[in-house]
Amino acid sequence: MSYYGSADYRYNDDLALRMRDIKKGNLDLGWLKAGTESRKFAAENKKRGLTYMDLNQGSYGYDDLPELNRKTDVWAYKVASFTEEAMSRQWDATTDVPWNDLDKYERSDEIEIAFAQLCTFFTEVELIATDLPAKWLWRMNNQFSEVKHFIATQAMDEARHAEVFRKRALAGGVGLMEALPQTEHSLKAILDGDTYSEASAFMHLLAEGNVLTMFRFSEFISPTPVDKRIFQLVMQDEARHVSYGMQHLKWIMDHAPEQKEQLHRALDEGENVTINQFDAALTECMIVLAGKGTRPEQIQEGIKIVGNMQAKQITEYFHRLERAGFAERIPRSKFTPMMADLGIGQGVKAAL
Repeated sequence: MSYYGSADYRYNDDLALRMRDIKKGNLDLGWLKAGTESRKFAAENKKRGLTYMDLNQGSYGYDDLPELNRKTDVWAYKVASFTEEAMSRQWDATTDVPWNDLDKYERSDEIEIAFAQLCTFFTEVELIATDLPAKWLWRMNNQFSEVKHFIATQAMDEARHAEVFRKRALAGGVGLMEALPQTEHSLKAILDGDTYSEASAFMHLLAEGNVLTMFRFSEFISPTPVDKRIFQLVMQDEARHVSYGMQHLKWIMDHAPEQKEQLHRALDEGENVTINQFDAALTECMIVLAGKGTRPEQIQEGIKIVGNMQAKQITEYFHRLERAGFAERIPRSKFTPMMADLGIGQGVKAAL
């Protein structure tokens, strides 16, 4: 144990006397006059119910929260709305996916194997995405309840994502495929952030942002309507996580601009390990799925489609930086020269 209590409270005479007094009915009742602020709260919109926004009054409201151990370190614009949305849009990986319909749709062995490889990658990613909010949740001041509750919903979301992708890999009859070592190294770097804001920038803006683009792309190349439904469900969660990350970064830019260089360095490292995340198995399985097979003409079609998706990942990342008030990051990014070297940087240049 990290804490050892040296006192044996079984032999505390004062405690024993007080417990006996209470049992005799000798109550203190001092807590009846605690002196805390008394307010009555009600739902502004009866159909919507009582929300965090309705509770944003007086000393209980988040607008008047002091910095404490730095509100800036965790806060984000619209965080109360994100929390309410997260709670109202929870779904079930067991019952909300039409698993029984999977066998209705024919698909070749190579397509099913490629999809299982993609699901294996997403399972790896989402397990780390579950661990990160859990790592920081307990460190946040309990006064920041809206943020703590949002982070808790994110951990639930990501655990459900890992569940649904693992189930899909197994339900198709292939099973889990190759774990990608580069992916594991990149994901570890997310957990190693020195501050929550550094970890959030890497996780929400870069990693989850890239995954959100991949979710949209994967819905497009999904081999069955069952798979499309999976990506529709996970996308609604991932979009919310990314939006929180952008609003957290924007809050920092507005309230603690002195942290800019620290976040630059975190994203320097994040971009570097993201580039190193490249793995032939992941790229090739997406090419096979996009081209719908392994014939030469199908592979060529898949290469073109996947190349467009990779360029879109970068343009959307830059767009998120702009919306968060961190456009100064774009010229410093490691992605632009890399994409140009690979011959798929035209879309990035157009976005700038």
